[in-house]
Amino acid sequence: MKIVLGVCGFGFGHSTRQRPILEGLLARGHHVILITNDQSYQFFTHHYPQVQLARVYVPIMHTTPHGLDFLATASDPRNNLPENNAAFWHACALIEREFTRPDLVISDYDMVSAQMAYLFNAPLITLDQQSKFLGYAIPDIGPFTPAEHRMRLSYFFPKARARFATSFFKVTDPPLPEYPVTIIPPIIGQDVKGRLNTPIPGQITVYLSSASHIQQSLSELLTVFAAFPDYTFLCFTDESAAHLPPNVTLCPASRARFLDSLCQSAAVITTAGHNLITEALYLHLPMFLLPFDHYEQQVNAHIITREKFGVASSHLTVANLRDFLNDLPAYRQRRSDLLYDHFDGDTVFLNAIETLNQ
Repeated sequence: MKIVLGVCGFGFGHSTRQRPILEGLLARGHHVILITNDQSYQFFTHHYPQVQLARVYVPIMHTTPHGLDFLATASDPRNNLPENNAAFWHACALIEREFTRPDLVISDYDMVSAQMAYLFNAPLITLDQQSKFLGYAIPDIGPFTPAEHRMRLSYFFPKARARFATSFFKVTDPPLPEYPVTIIPPIIGQDVKGRLNTPIPGQITVYLSSASHIQQSLSELLTVFAAFPDYTFLCFTDESAAHLPPNVTLCPASRARFLDSLCQSAAVITTAGHNLITEALYLHLPMFLLPFDHYEQQVNAHIITREKFGVASSHLTVANLRDFLNDLPAYRQRRSDLLYDHFDGDTVFLNAIETLNQ
């Protein structure tokens, strides 16, 4: 098939998840054009220079705990860059030149590729982690509601041939019939599959993505880490620090080094993004989560704390980090019927789209 694959570019979670999908499509003989933005553009340009790729620009959506912030979205200068419109039409021209018309468009939360599906009258399939909030009555978490995700998804993806949501937890809430969504197991890249966690005593991985919105500065976190001289903290961040405690190492973004660190750590401290939580669960790695103030990360953190695979807090303190580190053996031994023990969502999805297009 002639397939357009659109990948959201905010953070590396979407790119990491779509890497095995791209590899699976290519291995099955499909011709793929990538539609990407921001960090996904960097990721796929570096790792797959042989795959045709078009860079596009997507709207920057601002949110409130109860939905979208329309005025802030309208005022964001990034939504009015002159290159935005031209990039869209150049990408369409590439697709027309190579495919005439695509047989299928797959979108991982990328609204530009969805618009291309409608423009070319091609079937659209969505694969992300957010669609479960559109297709199921997953409840509010404190003041946070799924309204933001439902508004985004119904606005940018109003029509789809099929919707898939990968999830590290089994959704048991009632389905919403207006938007049928199929839940599939979590997706793990080939660079993680088969690896084991063999921790170096006292080593902790810390990951702060470039999109992090946590309520503490890096300097505040470093002050907390300095109170634990018997532990070593490997911090993956783009930030720099004027004063670095002797038990902290700042590491630049490197997928290979980051995975090595995860596999050799006793725990991970991070935000509550879906992809890294999935990798930590695969490695049976206890988590201290610092979720963003929006619904998806609050849900993810709620599930992990409820199932006792770690803890979550808006702030990292000496007291709550000490409690977490003292409980690491109990977290490592946890098992849960609500969480998946197989991570083959890529195979499930690839087989499903072959069936849908027969």
